Amino acid sequence: MEWFRRKDKNYSNLKNDSEIEMTRHDAEATQRSCSQETSEMCSENIMQYGSFSEEMKAQVMEKKITTWQASWNIINMIQGTAVLNAPYVLLIGGIPGIVLTVLIGYISAYTCYLLICCQYDEDEHGNRTKKRPTLHDIAVHNLGRKAGVIFIDLLQILLLFGNCVFQILTCGHMINALFPGNPLGFNGIILLFSVPLFPFAFVRSIILVSHFSCASVIVTSFAHLGILVYMFTKINDWVLDEFPLSTDIYQFSVSMGMVVFGFDTQLYVNSLDNNLKEGCNINRTIAWTHASSVLLKVLFGIAGVFTFGKRTRETITNNIDIISLKYFFNLFYPLKFFLVFQFPYFSIIDLIQEKLFLGTNESCFPTCVNRNNALKWWAVLLRMSLVVLSVAVCLVFPDVAVMTGYAGCTVGTLVMFLLPVFFHLNMFWRRMRWYHLLHEFLVFLVGVVVVYFGIFSFVQREIMMNV
Repeated sequence: MEWFRRKDKNYSNLKNDSEIEMTRHDAEATQRSCSQETSEMCSENIMQYGSFSEEMKAQVMEKKITTWQASWNIINMIQGTAVLNAPYVLLIGGIPGIVLTVLIGYISAYTCYLLICCQYDEDEHGNRTKKRPTLHDIAVHNLGRKAGVIFIDLLQILLLFGNCVFQILTCGHMINALFPGNPLGFNGIILLFSVPLFPFAFVRSIILVSHFSCASVIVTSFAHLGILVYMFTKINDWVLDEFPLSTDIYQFSVSMGMVVFGFDTQLYVNSLDNNLKEGCNINRTIAWTHASSVLLKVLFGIAGVFTFGKRTRETITNNIDIISLKYFFNLFYPLKFFLVFQFPYFSIIDLIQEKLFLGTNESCFPTCVNRNNALKWWAVLLRMSLVVLSVAVCLVFPDVAVMTGYAGCTVGTLVMFLLPVFFHLNMFWRRMRWYHLLHEFLVFLVGVVVVYFGIFSFVQREIMMNV
């Protein structure tokens, strides 16, 4: 206590031994602070820091994931329930829709590879060093610190929000197909389904529900397999002549957006790469997961159109003619959506809260928690407003194909086609061969065409037809 009382006095009158004491305390505190800070950085990327104890390294490596776990995450992102829309994509896209699915699957894998390359710098001897481990780091390097961070955060929010809307919208169509004559109508079902989502605004930790994630993915895979088996049991009744061989411009643009919306791994591939255990190959993982996803979507789509022909609905479960089976799938998938909705929802909340409402010096607004670490009333209202906004978009765009088509042709194309190619060309074009440059320019051109057709179809459908 005597030392603390002397600390508040005039330091010019302190004794020499007190000065030495304070210096020693400061040095120890600085050392502890540096050690703590370095340990935190080590947990994010242990490969950049080699001066830690073997025990610390072992603890961090235990948190790394294997190639199989990374593959599971990628398949979960690009497979999911978008497979249920694959038959409708081929119905409105025809043979060009199959080519489109294969092409976009290839481009998605290729641009993921470009983002992995953007993490590294290469010296004159060919040695590679990881300098930009995250997508934010890559964006900051190419766009500047402020613009890069804001741009990537905005894209993440838009894609996550689109995922929230897609899940609510698909649930509404599934439940409405079970009770087509209900007095509430489609809009009433959407509003009714949104009511159980509001309590999520009070939940502080996603750990409470995260255990359902793995189980839902496994069960969903078996459900997809069950639908595929059902369609092949109808092989004797397939209507092969109803498979469209061509498509018109508007329908093709919608199918383009729907396919792009189903391949949205670019925002997360760098994070997966950083969390892989040593010796794992992210490029091989990206290649085989995208190839298997393309194969499944094409197979699922062809079987669906052959089975139901021109009657194919936007969500294939609505075409099932066995009542008990239809009830099972159309109640199972909404339950799955209800559980999975929390993950994009909490991701948006965490991102916005971290950037704007943490109460730190960098925050734009006051902290959203009180002294008891409980959410303030206005913070709960803001969380609820995200559910309200999702429902409002569902009511404005009740067509699943139109909503996913527009989202894929705009935000999805920007993330999948334009940004990765721009980043890679901006960083490495001087060292690239002419055919590599041509290849990337073609990928960029495809992205521009997709955006153009998306805007064209939106203007034609939403503006010109309503004039």
